[in-house]
Formats: sequence, C-alpha cells, structure tokens
Amino acid sequence: MKYNAFIIALLLFIVSAQISAETPDGTIPFDCPDIPLPKFQFHFTRELIALAVTTAPFNTVNNLYIQIHDDAAGIYDTLAQYYGKTLKAKNWHGIQEDDRVGLYVLNGAAMQGTGADNTFTGIFAVVKGSEDIYLLNIVGNVPAQQAGQLLTDLGELGIEIPELKSLPALEIDKRSLPSPTGFRTAEGSPIHEIQIKGNQKIDRTEILETLEAGDEDIHKAVEALRKKMGYRLEGVETSVEQEDGKQIAVLTVKERPSQSAGFSGGGPIIQFNRVTGWELGAEIENRFPGARLSDGTLASKLFADIGYGFGNRFVNYEIGGTTLPFLAYTYRSGTTGHGDPSGKWYLGLGVDAKVYRITDITTPILTVVDDYGSAYYGSPFRLLYSLFGGSDIHNYYARRGFEIGLRWETLLRREYSSSPTHLATLTFLVENHESLEKSTDWHLFNWRSTSKARENPAITPGRMRSVMFEYDFNIRRNYLGWHNTLSVEYSSTAFGSDFDFTRYQLHLRYAHPLGQHRIRTRAVGSFSTASLPIQRQFTIGGPGVLNGYPLYAFAGDRGYLFNLEYFYPFPELPFWRNMPFDVDFNLFLVFFLDAGRAWDIDTETSMLVPKSDAGIGFHFGESDSFLRFNVAKAFESEQGVQFNVLWFYSF
Repeated sequence: MKYNAFIIALLLFIVSAQISAETPDGTIPFDCPDIPLPKFQFHFTRELIALAVTTAPFNTVNNLYIQIHDDAAGIYDTLAQYYGKTLKAKNWHGIQEDDRVGLYVLNGAAMQGTGADNTFTGIFAVVKGSEDIYLLNIVGNVPAQQAGQLLTDLGELGIEIPELKSLPALEIDKRSLPSPTGFRTAEGSPIHEIQIKGNQKIDRTEILETLEAGDEDIHKAVEALRKKMGYRLEGVETSVEQEDGKQIAVLTVKERPSQSAGFSGGGPIIQFNRVTGWELGAEIENRFPGARLSDGTLASKLFADIGYGFGNRFVNYEIGGTTLPFLAYTYRSGTTGHGDPSGKWYLGLGVDAKVYRITDITTPILTVVDDYGSAYYGSPFRLLYSLFGGSDIHNYYARRGFEIGLRWETLLRREYSSSPTHLATLTFLVENHESLEKSTDWHLFNWRSTSKARENPAITPGRMRSVMFEYDFNIRRNYLGWHNTLSVEYSSTAFGSDFDFTRYQLHLRYAHPLGQHRIRTRAVGSFSTASLPIQRQFTIGGPGVLNGYPLYAFAGDRGYLFNLEYFYPFPELPFWRNMPFDVDFNLFLVFFLDAGRAWDIDTETSMLVPKSDAGIGFHFGESDSFLRFNVAKAFESEQGVQFNVLWFYSF
C-alpha cells in the first residue's frame, strides 16, 4: 500500500474523524470480532475524494472506508466468512467469493436521465494480497457499469490493490444481479415491479402466470403473452419506467370484446390431397346467447362446413350443433398440490349432434397430426406441404351418417395452470363407410403427373352402428406433462351394424423437461374382442410411429406401440453458438427409439417380440407446427434405412 504525495499532504490538515454524509444502506462497519487490530484504517469523505479526483466514477462516491491487516494465518477465512454472512443477511449480492477475494454489492436506485440504468449504493470487498488483507467499503450511487473502473482506478487515491485490477468480476454483468420479479430488460437490468393496466375481464394473476412461462427478457415474455392469449387480447403495449428508484414494467392490455350472439367464424376451406384433389368450400358458425366458456366464448353454437373435391367430385359437408345448457361456474380458493393457486373452473354438461358426409383418415389416434387438432382440415402448413410434393401419409375413406352424444368437461380459467382438465364423451354413431380411390398425382413439382403417388387402399365397406366412450385427461403446461386418452367402442349387429366388436385403446403421453432439453414418451395399447374392419384396425409403421419401417407396415386387431424421443437443443452445440447469425426459432437434434407390434385376433404366433428401430432427426419448432427430418434404421437386417420429411406434431 502506498499513498501519493498529494494525499499525504492533505492528511496533515484534515482530521479523518470529521462528520461525513453517510449513506446508511451502503455502510458496513468493520466490526469482525476476535481478530487483531488493523495496522491501518482510514475514511475518505466526499470532500477528500473531490480534492484528489473529480472525474467519473469517483464523483459518484460519498464515502470510502479502508482497513488493512497483516496476513496472519487464517484471518482471511475468518473475515470472508463473517462479512459474507453479514452482507447476505442485509440483502447484498455476492459477485465473487473465493479463497482470495470476496466482492459484494448492494443494488440501488436506477438513475433516471443518465446512462446508468443500475446503481450500487454499496460495494464491499475482502481481499487477500501478497502481504496484507484489505477491507474496502464504498458508499454512494455508483453506476453498475462503472464499478469495475472504480475498483481498478483506486490508485488515483493512493490505494494500490493489484488483486482488484485483475479481478474477472470487474466487468460486472447486470444479469448477475437479483431481479425481484424474475424479469429483465434487453440489456439485463432487473425489473423491480410489473404493473398491468386495461384488464377488466382477465385476472391479473392469469396474465402474470402466462407471462412467467416465457423468457426472462420482459419484451420477449410479452411477445409470448400476445401469442398465447391472442384469442383474448387484441394487443399489449409495454414500457419500462423509472419510479422511486425502481424499474417498473408497465403492461397496457387491450382485451377482445366478448363474443356476441349471431353468425361468426365464417371462412374459406382450401385443401389438397391425392384423393379429393383440390377441395374448395366454406364454413359458417352461429353462436347462441347464454352460458360462456372460460375464454368468453359462447358455449352453444350451430355450425356448417361444405366443400367440393374437384378430383373425386365428392361433396363433403358437416352440419351440427353444440350446446352446454348445464354450464356451472366454480371458484376454489387455497392452493393445489402443485403449489399454484386454485383457479376458476367451468363444469359443462352438454349435447353434441351432427350430420355429415366427409372424407376422413383411417388411424387418427396414431396419425401425425398438426397442432390445430384436425388431421383433415389442418393448418396452412399442411396445404403447402402437400402442394410442394410432401409425402401424403394418410389413408382416406368416406363416412356418411350422423352422431349424437353427451359431453362432460372441466375447463380452467387459467390456460396455463398445472391443474388437470377432463373431458368425457359418450357418442352414438350411425354411419355408412365407403372406400375412396386416388384421383390425382399432381403437385407443383410434378406438373405433368409423371411420378405416381401411392394408391389409397380400400377399407371394409358397410354400415357402422356403434357406441363410443372417450375420456381425456390433460395436465400439460407449455406442451410438457401428461396427456392421456382412454377410448372404448362397441358395435353390434343388434344395432343394425355390419360389424360386431368391442375395441379398447389406451393412449399415454408424457413430456418431461431437462433444462432446455426434452424427453417425450408415448405408450399405446389396443385390444379388441373380435376381428375389426380395416378402418378400425391398429395400424403402425412410418414417420412418427415406427420410423424405421415403411408406412402402415403392420396392421391388426390388437397391438401396442412405444416411442421414446430425446430433444437436444442446437444452441448448446459449440459450432452453432459460433454461427454469425441469430436464430429466432427452436432447433433440436432428436434421438429416438420405437417399438411396436400389431396382430390379428386369430394369430397363433407369439407377438411379444416387437418390431423396433432407432434413429436421429432434426426438429424445427416447439409449440406450433413442426418440420421434422428423420433418418431411421430398423433392427431387422433386411430393412433398409428410412428417410422422411414431414410436418410433425410430436406426441
């Protein structure tokens, strides 16, 4: 330690014990018990500092206290442990704590109108030098980005501590500072409070929970909020304001008006596949006044869809209604077993009925479908996929008839609660089934139809009269967690059906997070009491099911399927982090393992040994429609390597 001549001269005229303007929140007394007396201590007041240096960052310091001890055996550990515990108890934040340096800061007020958007009202350091141990306490309003420079330039006051000049933590990352809300600005500054304005129908708690499911960057989290709650919010404006030494994020939401009764939801239908060719049509919807669902939507409606397939000259239509006259509202207080506040539940008992003539797919429970729920009337991505020559993985058949059913469901007001939702339906089905043939090979890269699409296989035609029960249990949050479905179908000649069987299917899906990684698992079991028509058989093989085997390689009256997928995010790969561009979508490397079997009821050979495969894929997207590239190889030597590209909604 050495002092320059200027400071020594000042000390001859100024008494170090003079009264100074203290900042109590940043001042920590040097009061560690049971240690030897210091060999030197001094108090630099603001006036003393100003006589030596007036430039930043020293002009932000009110007081500087220093104490020097001989490097006696074990004294550093005693000092570091005592002050570390004392400071953390007073809400100081540890920047660095090791066997030579303990550095702590007290996060202070944001300075409006300056370049500093975070300040430290206190800085405390315990430093083990080559010969001495230093205690340093700086009090003031030091901008966070200038704290490192202040500690490095202490030599301008005659204080030389080499260990501080080489300290990695001098470049203090604002993201290392605690954030009371868990959110930060794009620059990394903590957000101390969130204010929500403009909400009248949507609870503040619901908005906050949806917000917390997003990024810690407040602006990215708000953008995710817009997407997640877009059906209820027209827009969200965000601003970060300074108030009483805090950074406050103000969210001004504009809610969508409640749905009114009358015609709504109309729109065009544009589809293309190898069976119907181009299909054009329209859909309309009429809502009735009465009970509303949790999102403000009227619960009862009539709807109608009609379309014409120009390839097979087939008119598709669906006319029906949904009513929930027995809709109940329940509020539960307290907390759930998951630690979340209980929500507002809507319990609905209703009736569904419709008459139709539609083109449907044969194995909807295992078909790779898009996130919009319908395998046939899918997303715009599926249309583009088909137009650009993507492999059509569906088998189609015609259904004509009507159905009527009862539905019981629970709906949470908070969409992203971890509490489960339940849906149970009991449906009576009266249909005629017919086979359909391929009508076109055309797509944009096959303008003259020189390459041929695969044929559409025939089904077992006839009259289907059956009773179906389905129970769906969903506890997923952000596409993670459990989603399970049990379905039972009973068809009998006593109903006038051409088929006589009882079929049971259990579909279990679980997605588990491992940081940014994902593990997705699926188990499906299917059992029947009699032979099934082709359109009701358990069919596996192909992308998303048994990836290492051809499409629909195995079919039967009974069967099982297991899938395991491990998602490794690409941003964690070193070469990807060093790429000279930013990627605003999620990209995963996927390792998968599949196993399954299907057999007929009269098969005598053992079906315990599954057909299995393994592979690797590239997966774009996470919560909407996904694009997947797969390479898979079956464990059977005679099976070749399977390559596929498709829009894919993981189980």
